[in-house]
Amino acid sequence: MKLRIDKLPKTDEDLEEIQQEIESEHHHHHHEEEGQSIEEVLGELYVRLQSLESKSKELEDSSEMCKEEISRIYKILGKMLIALTTKDENEKIKNLKDILSTLE
Repeated sequence: MKLRIDKLPKTDEDLEEIQQEIESEHHHHHHEEEGQSIEEVLGELYVRLQSLESKSKELEDSSEMCKEEISRIYKILGKMLIALTTKDENEKIKNLKDILSTLE
């Protein structure tokens, strides 16, 4: 820490001036450290936010895939139910072919 005072203290006023300068310099230095800490914390928060956004996107994608698969399963079950309960052979064959094409 470099002080501006370039004289030896001779009076109480000189001592007060030096003390004020030291406190001012310390106060300024302390704010710089706080600023760096805040920047580091903000940086860390930003990185974690990006990570959470990435995980959220992955979960949304996974959720969409699950919705599509569940929908596909219900379609297959519906066609199976029709194929099992209908007496019309052509309707059974049509639904079984639909099931095969859905599974492919």
